Amino acid sequence: MQKWERIYSYYEEFNRLLYDIYSKEAPAYLTTYYNINKDQTVWDNEKLLGGSYERIGSLTGMKFDKYLLFPIYFPDEISTVFNGQETGVNKINETTITIPSSYGITPYPGDLLKFDQTFLRSSNNIYPVFIVGGIEIHPNTDYRFWKLKVSTFQSITTDQIDSQVYDSYVFFDYDKTIHTIEDATILADILSKIESLKARIASQYDPNSGFYSI
Repeated sequence: MQKWERIYSYYEEFNRLLYDIYSKEAPAYLTTYYNINKDQTVWDNEKLLGGSYERIGSLTGMKFDKYLLFPIYFPDEISTVFNGQETGVNKINETTITIPSSYGITPYPGDLLKFDQTFLRSSNNIYPVFIVGGIEIHPNTDYRFWKLKVSTFQSITTDQIDSQVYDSYVFFDYDKTIHTIEDATILADILSKIESLKARIASQYDPNSGFYSI
């Protein structure tokens, strides 16, 4: 009898490797990601097409969930586009990034993100905030990659965005999962204690006898 199970198992193992394992283990770039909280955002639905009065400021009703140490993958080279408007000529930087669905968040047009450039600019925190303008899905299944087209946002700081943050989370790299700040702090303390315990145990090992001196 033909072993159909082996053929399909290979196909499923490849998908699991690509969309679950590799999506978390590929080289990543850290960002601070602001994901629109649809439940808490107040939209203006009396105007054409709806939406908020403004994205950032005292008149906006938009709320964000903030994700610290959020990894993104496969950023393209940033291209520069000059756009002539009534206010003058604007220079817009554009690029694309990729995030896996295995993180458990859904990106939306209007999300904001800021690349972590602490090493490059340790003296100040002045570097661009990007806004998500377009989203592609591949493939159209439960497990997928989100490819986001992002461009530089208006001249704002993260302090202004933080005033509209509803809740904050942390991506914990040890288990590749998003946690609340409180849970991530507890997990980090546990890992620190485990490392200290491993070092103490290793120092008490006698390679000649193969015993531990306690």
